[in-house]
Amino acid sequence: MSLSLASIQNADDDEELFKLLSAELGQTFPPELQGNRDQFFSALAGAPRGLRAMAGIYDLDVSMTLDDLAWHFGNHNEDRFLQETVISLKELEAAEAAELFQSAWDLVRPYLPEIRTKNWDAEDPHEYLDRTGIQSKIDPLSERMWKICEAGGGRGLMQYWVTYARKYPDRCVNDQER
Repeated sequence: MSLSLASIQNADDDEELFKLLSAELGQTFPPELQGNRDQFFSALAGAPRGLRAMAGIYDLDVSMTLDDLAWHFGNHNEDRFLQETVISLKELEAAEAAELFQSAWDLVRPYLPEIRTKNWDAEDPHEYLDRTGIQSKIDPLSERMWKICEAGGGRGLMQYWVTYARKYPDRCVNDQER
């Protein structure tokens, strides 16, 4: 079943709504899309703006759960994807998270060309982040972002998905699913 206005509005609780949103995102953006960025961006462009925003912050949430902001840029450093993350956070009304992410991106921006060409087998990523000062500059931003994630309970940044879908259900479904 596709996500619909009725399914969003009739979700009994946040957990049920989160499962519905996750299932829809899994169908709209299957894992194999991650391997082909052009296809991924094509799928983003065709998605309802709410789902697009949810997909746009997923990798950041994973990074904040497993690592921190500095590591996020090691794994995700394509400009259009980083811009999508900022736009997505703003769409989801995660203003402070968007500001923190933008600040971290601004700090790491001068290093991105080098990061993109890095052979991480030749140099330990931790050593690189420490040697360049990226880690120490971004640590305070990561600390603040982790507090935002903690406020989202067990869902971290993905709690914004539920809040957004309850507030703007029409932005989370295709026109034919209304």
